[in-house]
Amino acid sequence: MTPVLYILMRTDLDSMNPGKAMAQASHASNAFVHLAEVGGWAEDELYQTWTNQTRQGFGTVLVLGVNEAQMKTAVDIAYSLNYVSDIVNDPTYPLRDGDCTHFIPLDTCGFVFGNKDDSMLQSILGNFELHN
Repeated sequence: MTPVLYILMRTDLDSMNPGKAMAQASHASNAFVHLAEVGGWAEDELYQTWTNQTRQGFGTVLVLGVNEAQMKTAVDIAYSLNYVSDIVNDPTYPLRDGDCTHFIPLDTCGFVFGNKDDSMLQSILGNFELHN
């Protein structure tokens, strides 16, 4: 069993610089852990294996690059197949326009959690490249 948290980071946003992407990936990880706690599956064996990979309570995370349509489709399919998955919506995503910065709600990334060796999970995520 190889538990992995896959973060599907949007690459189709010109405003998504490396710093923003790292912040959004952090949001996705926190949303995943929160979902485990409030969703009642924090005691699940796969989740426990993931959290016990390190003494700080986190496991392997892979960040994949996707566009908005790929993100939404992958998360929708994963969710329909009962994988822990969701879309991260940042309610105050900063978008600069000249001297003015707007704070808008925006779907920035998604996440899917599962066993890396699961062939169904690989069929959903296997065509995406690592984010660079």
